[in-house]
Amino acid sequence: MAKNIVILVRQEGLGSVAPTDEQFGLELFDRFIHSLEGQDPKPRAILFYTLGVKLACEGSLALFGLRMLAGMGIRVLICKTCLEHYGLLNRVAVGEVSNMAEISKLLVEADHVVTV
Repeated sequence: MAKNIVILVRQEGLGSVAPTDEQFGLELFDRFIHSLEGQDPKPRAILFYTLGVKLACEGSLALFGLRMLAGMGIRVLICKTCLEHYGLLNRVAVGEVSNMAEISKLLVEADHVVTV
């Protein structure tokens, strides 16, 4: 039976980095996303909320990788409330604008949640 894996992205970048190393955190996230292309099993969905929503918007270094994963059938969902809070609702460049009800449902139904 295939595992139901969901990735939860809650910040803009991978890991905790000093403010002077923010670009490094963004580059690490991009590498992480590209590493998922060859994984088996692949995650069912990648969910973005709080500052993480910026990674799915225009200008993000991660767009190419996220588009590739979406093309492989991995759902990319972005929290609408978070997008509105940061004034980014019209800047979404990949994925589906979603809501916390759908995001929490996917989290509860997952066999494994990986938070980055």
